[in-house]
Amino acid sequence: MQTPATSSAGLSLNESSGRQLLENSISDYIKFLRRQPAVCGSAEQQEALLKHIAQGHDLIKLVASERLKITRQLDKQKHEWIELEKHMTAPIEEAMKPLKHAIEHYNQEMLRIREHQLAETAQPLSTESSEETTWLTPDVSVVAIPKGVQLKWQYEITDPNQLPNGYWVVDEAAIKAAIAEGVREIPGVRIYQEAVTTFRK
Repeated sequence: MQTPATSSAGLSLNESSGRQLLENSISDYIKFLRRQPAVCGSAEQQEALLKHIAQGHDLIKLVASERLKITRQLDKQKHEWIELEKHMTAPIEEAMKPLKHAIEHYNQEMLRIREHQLAETAQPLSTESSEETTWLTPDVSVVAIPKGVQLKWQYEITDPNQLPNGYWVVDEAAIKAAIAEGVREIPGVRIYQEAVTTFRK
């Protein structure tokens, strides 16, 4: 049994008739597939199933090509606007740079002072000085975090040799490249062949 033929004549996703024609073709194809037994026990059955799948891929390509008819021009306009946007906003960004640098410098200085104050308040006072007057060590409120500043946890690896096993990342790209170059043995890696079926006419 043959899969229903699909025609692209007159198709347009801009028009309801074009969309309806495409949806009907997809619906017919799906109904056809659902009537087919999903059994592959001989070379003939494999060939028939591959043909049905290839026709499904043709339908998928047809949907994509119809979409491109509509979106290609929109994509072109979008890229043109992005370039215009960059051209218009670059001088604004450049003009704001000195102000941003001044704010950044101020924020870093305030955070440095804050960190120093927090370190000072964390040090315990000796029991001998607790009885004495505190006019030499007055209570000073800690500088507030500057407006617009958010403290986010970051990290810096200081010694990779001390990292626990759970924090190592396997370089899969390097392994794949080595296998592509003919390497067949890498300690700790099982290299094997996997069957991959390509669905073509």
